[in-house]
Order: sequence, then structure tokens, then C-alpha cells
Amino acid sequence: MIFCDTGGEGAEAYDALAVFASQARAHGVPVVIPDGAISVDLNAGHQFDFAPFISSALPKPEDHFVLLAADELTQEKANQIRAFTHGMPMSCTAYGVFPTRQVEISVASRLAYAINQQPDLVCLDKIAGLPISNVPVFAAPLSAPKRLRPKLALFFPDLEKPNVRETLRTINLSDAFDIEIITNGAEKKRWIDVDGYNTPVWHLGELLPRALAARFDAAVFYESPIGWTRFQMLLANLVHSGCALIDATIDRSWELHHDAFIAGPVQVSDLSAWLEQAICLNLDEIAKTVRASDLAQILSVPATIKAMCGPAVQPTKRTKNAKPPVLFIPTNGVGLGHAKRCSLIADAMRNDAIPQFGAFPSCIGMLTASGFDTVPLVSRTQKHASHMNDIVNFGRLSAVAENAKVTVFDGGYVFDSVMRAAADHGRQSVWVRRGLWQASQNNQIALDRQKSFTRIVVPTEVFEELNDPISRARNVVSVGPIVQHADADPAQKYQLRGELQKHLAMTGQTLVVTMLGGGVAADRRAQVKTVCAHFEGRPNVMHVLVVWPTATTDPSWFQYENTRVVQSVHASALIPLADLFISAIGYNSFHEVIYGQVPTIFIPQMASFMDDQRARGKAAADREVAIMVEPWELLTLTKRIDECLDGHTAVLRENLRSLNLPEPGARAAAEAILEVAQ
Repeated sequence: MIFCDTGGEGAEAYDALAVFASQARAHGVPVVIPDGAISVDLNAGHQFDFAPFISSALPKPEDHFVLLAADELTQEKANQIRAFTHGMPMSCTAYGVFPTRQVEISVASRLAYAINQQPDLVCLDKIAGLPISNVPVFAAPLSAPKRLRPKLALFFPDLEKPNVRETLRTINLSDAFDIEIITNGAEKKRWIDVDGYNTPVWHLGELLPRALAARFDAAVFYESPIGWTRFQMLLANLVHSGCALIDATIDRSWELHHDAFIAGPVQVSDLSAWLEQAICLNLDEIAKTVRASDLAQILSVPATIKAMCGPAVQPTKRTKNAKPPVLFIPTNGVGLGHAKRCSLIADAMRNDAIPQFGAFPSCIGMLTASGFDTVPLVSRTQKHASHMNDIVNFGRLSAVAENAKVTVFDGGYVFDSVMRAAADHGRQSVWVRRGLWQASQNNQIALDRQKSFTRIVVPTEVFEELNDPISRARNVVSVGPIVQHADADPAQKYQLRGELQKHLAMTGQTLVVTMLGGGVAADRRAQVKTVCAHFEGRPNVMHVLVVWPTATTDPSWFQYENTRVVQSVHASALIPLADLFISAIGYNSFHEVIYGQVPTIFIPQMASFMDDQRARGKAAADREVAIMVEPWELLTLTKRIDECLDGHTAVLRENLRSLNLPEPGARAAAEAILEVAQ
């Protein structure tokens, strides 16, 4: 095991430590970072960077210690390292910049005290044209996918210059290539404030250099080299991958020093035509030249790091016709609707792929019952910061995604764990993103992070006015409503109702099913109690109240003679059996009702983070194919129940039969995902 630490202090030193660990791990170095090594408060982004490397393991005699920024080593840090080794002699490689022999002797003395033997000090040389670094800068292997169009990174364009923003918007419409902007956090915010999310913008800290470099086939640099280790490692990775490197600085600060760079137009307005004519057509030849350049040799992995590599692990080889593994990640809230939608898509691709899931405990029963292997994710708790469970999930998703050909996310909020799992190492990824967001919703993070995905699949709504127009459809595929639907056989339906009646020990002949949601978005106890109490006066009704197995139930629900509380992962199987369905208006249940032609009373849930359920209910009510009742209209609710049971369900069912419905889209979604995977 290789234990790694830094002699530097502050966030920048620890940022370099995480970047070094990532680059070294990519070469097979079994590098870990002691959990007591970090002495500063890390922001959330750095916590995700460090998550795969932090270890509580204790050193053994055969282990090795690596110290970065050794020239900054203080006596306090040396004492900390000695406490970690407990005075056990430990071999050590220390990297740094030692301007004088006296500095080198001083560092060697302190470090020898810490590890109880003489360290190997490696003095890092200055790389021509780059600010000197006391952390070794070297490339890591990448596995970038082939793309339909080359992808171009623009590093630090001056967005305040006249017409730059307008020109970049125009370039972004090119069919010859895609562009993404790389800048700092403040500039990214300014760009988004003015231009929105049509042009993807990254700040350098959003992804580790391996993941960011794997996204690009060409890079244009508008600023001179900077000394940030993260940036220099990113440059090394771009060189190693054969990325076309274009110097657009006024003083040619890149091309003068490095043979890997091509002098390009300084003005952004001249970029598009030049790229199409001089670069895009010659990317393969340029890549060979860059990989053979002096800079590529300088930035190759040092012999000292090669010596730390463990036994080579041979990657698992897939046979030519092997089914590609596809990882589905349904999330948000308890994730029930997302998991259901993903399971329908996964089921449609069983013959062509190997679907597997990473999901929260609330969904595992349903997914397991559907025959899918599932890695459990960790839910949020009140005991820890809101993102701590996501750090754990990032580790799990990274491990299971390692062999996946494509990752598929279904949810509204793109968590850090999902973004990183989707974008890591250039992995192909798909976002299944249903629309109908509320106008008041804050979707800034979701819209920003959609840049992580190779393709966005949008399951449409059954009624056209509910579908939002998509302004940029380059990587967006719309499919029909993703819905579980099978025409019910009347004889089988009659048999199932009889079995249900017998199983629940009820005598009522009219089946009413109530399913008002998991309780995450709203407290539905008032509506449930109103419905249950009302059915006590209707002895001919068999009322089934469906709740999810992991949901919290109210003890009072069990006191009603005409109601049975059923906790089941197979709730959808009850919907087509019902004479009347009382439901929230989530995407899945809404479309199951419409396609199954089930008379329904809808009660919307309207939490700020949810889709616009009221709009769905209104669209159905306007067509007189369902009834919508607001959550607070309890008296109206009982009145509408009576109207339905006294004959109005026949009208609703007839109106449902008259609808001309679009083709369900599960298979089309599966094909869009398989196209990315293959």
C-alpha cells in the first residue's frame, strides 16, 4: 500500500494531493490517503475528490510513504507523520523543489525523524513554459469514447470582450463540433447569468483532471499557463490523449515553448471556420503528432511512480457479441416513480443488454422482484451533513459503474455522485428526464449538470399541452410516455378481484383503490382519513389503501371495517382491477390510469421540488377523462366519490376509451440508450 500526504498547508495543497492520488491510481499505484492527514475544512467538491482515497488503514513494514510538497514540510507536520507511523521505519519518496542544498538537508532531516529512516528526495525540474510545481505533473491513461462530433474545450475565453458571447453562441450551433467552456467559478456564474445553459460551462474544480480531459478532442487556450496543479495535470492528460492543442494567446505563450501546440486565431470570431478547415479534418494526424511531442515525453509518468505500481490488472474483456452492462440510477426522494420508469426501460432491453441498478432501499424490493441486480444506496440522515450520504453513494456508484458501458440516471436533481459517475473517465451516460417542471422551481443545478450526459431521453406526456418545447435538441431524444400497460383480460380480471376479495376477507363488490403517494412531498393523512371514514357508510365498497412497504403508516387507518391497508411493491397490479382509483398525479400513476382506462379522482401533490401534478390533473379534467380535487377540498372529495360510485365512472371510462393515445415509449427509450452503449 502507498500512503500519500502533503507537506503543504491550505486548500491548494490538499487539492494537489487529491489530484495526484487520482492520477497515480490510474496507473495502478495502490495509493491511499490517511484519514488523519487532512487538517483543513474541505468544501463539498474536495470531499468528493478525496472520497475514493481516504483510508483508516495503519502502515505495515512493507508499505511505502509518498510526501508531496516536501519543501514545505514543517516540524509540526513531521510530528504528525511520525505519530502515524508509530516510529516504525518506513521507506519514503518525497517530491519537492529544493532551491539550495541547505533546504534539501533540512527537509531530509525532518522527514528522516518522521519515518525513522533516510527518505529518497526527488527534486522536481521546471518544465519549460510552465510555472514550477512541487508536485510531480504527469499524464494518466484515459478511455475517452468515440463521439459523433469532435468536442472542443475553450480555456478561459475573455467573456467580457465585445461580441465574444454572441460569437460563442453562434459557434455552439455548428454541426461540425461541440464546444464547452472551461473557466473559473466566478466567470462561470457570470456566463450562465447572461446566456443560460445553452453552452456548457465548467469550472476546473468540478471534475478531477482525468474525467475532464476525457471529454475533449481539441482545446483552445486563451490564457497563459497557470501554476495550479489541477490545471497542469489536466494539460498532461490532454497531451497524453492526443488532444489538438491550440494557442490563442496574443503573445503565443504556449506555442513558443511546446511543440505540441498549434498557433490559432486570437479572435474568437475567426475560430469556427479555421477549426472546420484546419483542425476537425485532421484530428487523427494531429493526435499522432501530439503524442510523439517532446511535451508528451516530459509529462509521461515518472520512473519513481512506475516503481510503485502493483501487479497489472488485466481488464475484463468482452466478447464481440456480449451484451453491454447498463447501470440505472433512479433517485430523488424515495425514488419509487423513477425506479419504476427505469425498470420498464430495463425490461425492454433485456435481450440486448445486462441491466443493473444502484437504488435506495425503498426501491430495492420492487427491482429485485423484477429480476434486476441492485446495489443499495445510502439514504440521507439527520445526523450528518446533507451531502455525506452522497459521498458514500459516489463510492458505490463509481465501483459498480467501472464495468458499465453506459450509466442511465432518472431523476430531477443531478446529485454530485450521479454527475461524477456519469462523467468519470469520459463514460457514456444518459439522463432520462421527464418534463413538466413547475414554473417556480429552481432548476439551475439540474440544467447546469445536464452537460455531464451524452444523451437526454425525455419521456413525453400523453397530452400535448403538457410537453415543454426543447430549445436545443442536438443530444435530446423524445419518446412516447413510458408506462406499464397491458390490456386486461376480463376473465382474468374477474378472477383476480375474487382472489383479492377472499385474501382481504371483504364482502364488498365495488373495488376502490387509494394510492396518494409516499408521503415525502406532502402529508396525506387528512385525505386518507376522509376517504376511509366516508367508505364506512358504503358496505358494498371494498376499499384498498395502498402504501409502499417502507412508508410510514398511521395506526388509525387500520380501524376502518371497509378499508384494508396493503403494503406492496406491486401496487400497479391493483390499478386496472379498480372500479374507482383515488390517486396522486405522478408521471407513472397518471399514465397507467389513462392507458388502462381506469376512472380516477386525482389529488395533486405540489411540493416545490416536484413536477407540475396540478397541470396533469387539469389536462385530464378538461377532457372529462378524470376528476381533479384539490388537497384541501375534503368535502368536495367525498361528494365526487359519491358521484363516481353512483354512475359517473361509466362516463369517465367511455371518455377514456375515446382517446387517441401515443405509442408507449419504453422500447424507444431502450433503443436510444443502447445506441449510446454500442
